[in-house]
Amino acid sequence: MVRRSVLAISAAGLVCLCTALSGSALASPAGGVKGEPQPDHKPFKIGGASTAGGVTLDGAGAVVAYGVAGKTSQIVVCTINPGGRKCSLRVALTTPDSGALTPYGVTGVFVPSADRIAVLQNTCCDTATDGDTLLYTSTDNGHTFGAPVRVGNLGVGASVLIGNDIVFTAGDVSGTHVESIPVAASGPPSLIATLTSSQAVDVGIGDDHGAVLAGFDILTSDYTTHIYYAPSGANFDLSSSYKEVATFAHEQLLGVSGDAVLTEPTTGKPRALLRFCTSKGCGAAHEVPALHRHGPNAFGIDQDPAGVTHVFSSGVQEKPLYDLIDLATSAGTHWSSLNAGNGINSTSFAAALDSRGAGLVLGSSPSTAWGYPVLIPQTVSFALKSSSIRKGRSTVASGRVRPAERGLTVVLQVERSGRWYTVATTHESASGAFSFKIKGARTGIFPYRAVTSNIPGIFLYGYSGTRSLTVTR
Repeated sequence: MVRRSVLAISAAGLVCLCTALSGSALASPAGGVKGEPQPDHKPFKIGGASTAGGVTLDGAGAVVAYGVAGKTSQIVVCTINPGGRKCSLRVALTTPDSGALTPYGVTGVFVPSADRIAVLQNTCCDTATDGDTLLYTSTDNGHTFGAPVRVGNLGVGASVLIGNDIVFTAGDVSGTHVESIPVAASGPPSLIATLTSSQAVDVGIGDDHGAVLAGFDILTSDYTTHIYYAPSGANFDLSSSYKEVATFAHEQLLGVSGDAVLTEPTTGKPRALLRFCTSKGCGAAHEVPALHRHGPNAFGIDQDPAGVTHVFSSGVQEKPLYDLIDLATSAGTHWSSLNAGNGINSTSFAAALDSRGAGLVLGSSPSTAWGYPVLIPQTVSFALKSSSIRKGRSTVASGRVRPAERGLTVVLQVERSGRWYTVATTHESASGAFSFKIKGARTGIFPYRAVTSNIPGIFLYGYSGTRSLTVTR
């Protein structure tokens, strides 16, 4: 919608150009806007689900996938546009035998190349020779999918795309295993790797620059977490490709992503520990901040393409209660924090983030899939060259936006009776700088602020503090 804020100009007593803008926070309708709205920031319901889902990014936004059990069981694949709050494209894939096979485990979804989407889903149960784990593939960006390919009986507890191969892990009664299949697999591999003869309780797997970092925990008298490593270029279906590089007694595995391993000690104070691992072992444990009072109630981990590790947590330790917090670090020593909204509806989290750390978190519960946009805040400085001018004179309002985004819209707003009205527009320079010329047309005290536009799926709207201009006779 495009609106011209004529009423705002006369109400503020200003003589300046007011350019029409689009966007719910920046467009200034006759009634103005209250507060600091962030319309893209709230969590949203995606749909009913019975499995923990997977999420990935493609050129059109985010792609999520999850299983739905029922008389006719399905795997739902949903594309969400940047800034969107519902599926722009939704495809429901009926499981074999007219939906008789029930989805289990954690759904994996991947975009290995332009227009191709691959979905990996464990199901149960029939007696097919090639197993009940299914690989669905689309070559038209998710509009249609081919018939499922059966790729074995190993369940899907965690999965990752490495090059053109999907590598996944799970524990069963025969032990804890890793399987690797090409994204265009025509059937199961002839063998899969066995990491241990013990059945895992929790599993995780990461892509460390083409190498596999696999973790699992086993439960005897207490949890013990084991970390295995297979180098880049190895045959990930061979047991001999893996070596154990670390063992953590009395620690339960929470997740693995990239070269990062997240665990929760089962003794001592509640806390979460993050370690970075290589083929030679794992480094020192870094305590995740803000998780030390009660430990995480629901969690997730994702290492973005820039190498920043994000730990997602929601629970009674958060302030406000049960908000989903994104705690991010490059090395475990310095952390940043973002709030992605109320996460009480989810019991686990999967994330897909770009190199800036923006993207979508998929929250899963026993019945529902939720979307949590992770958007980057913008900090806006704003000042008046003169805070007091005579009627008919002018002053300059200027500021800077961080992070800078050349060409992004910045508007000047004036407050009247608790609402903000847009009265001028400009754009950020390459350094994030902007300025406005304000001319006092009538006497009074006028509160101003600067607001920089959002970028759907990446940036939040940025709001400066308020600066008051006094116009005298």
